[in-house]
Amino acid sequence: MDYEALGKNIRTERKKQQLTQEQLSEKAGISSVFLSQIENGKGIPSLETVVSITFALNVSLDYIVLNGRKQSKVLENELPKLLKKHPNKEKELLIDSLKYLLSRLERELD
Repeated sequence: MDYEALGKNIRTERKKQQLTQEQLSEKAGISSVFLSQIENGKGIPSLETVVSITFALNVSLDYIVLNGRKQSKVLENELPKLLKKHPNKEKELLIDSLKYLLSRLERELD
């Protein structure tokens, strides 16, 4: 992974949202010093930290990691293929389950 590009993408989005490093770091649950290191490509964040930052910025992981260049293949190609194989009742259950899992993940990272 290109950590310099990742940090630049985080900084760009933070500034676009008019957030200070202190504000974003508080929302993401990390120190402002570590956020500064990440933005400068000197700190190597865990996946959990990157996800926390994306939730705090209210953007997708793809957007931060890829700088909005392309959508995830899972979202764009695989998920619809997986759902297509199931009857509507099962699709509803699968979608409800995914929503539940995502809400749990968000609560865990808050």
